[in-house]
Amino acid sequence: LGRNWVAKFIKRHPKLKTKPGRRQEANRFNSFTPKAVHWYFDIREEEYGWIKPENTVNVDEGGIMAGFGLDSLVVGSSDPKRKALLKGPQSRNWTSFIEAITADGRALTPGIIFKGKELQKQWFLEEFRKIADWNYITSPNGWTDNHIAVEWLERVYLPQTQ
Repeated sequence: LGRNWVAKFIKRHPKLKTKPGRRQEANRFNSFTPKAVHWYFDIREEEYGWIKPENTVNVDEGGIMAGFGLDSLVVGSSDPKRKALLKGPQSRNWTSFIEAITADGRALTPGIIFKGKELQKQWFLEEFRKIADWNYITSPNGWTDNHIAVEWLERVYLPQTQ
């Protein structure tokens, strides 16, 4: 194949284009399928469709992996709704976060969990002043545990959802 083969191939196929690929943990990458998403929303609507959007909250834990690398440009569908995901390493050395949003679009204050014994001033650069009111905490491994989850529920979730 020549140097320009990929560019010419994409030009010949208007349903394809390059787009930024976002790295995602391998387990999530492998289990996130259209069938699984449809199954979830079918059950959710059938069982809980009567709950008002402002009372429906999605809470998730995620993280930023140290040394995970940058996103890359990949070739995929030209449909802007279809994301291009890249499989990442299995390593779990990261700073975690707890985030929540209501079905009507209201975002709750996130919880940020750093690996360590206590918060360090040097972790907070000038740029972070905009997010000074977020809920910051430490844990021995940077992950969420029962104590951290309860603390976030008491400090953030309950006050912001009542």
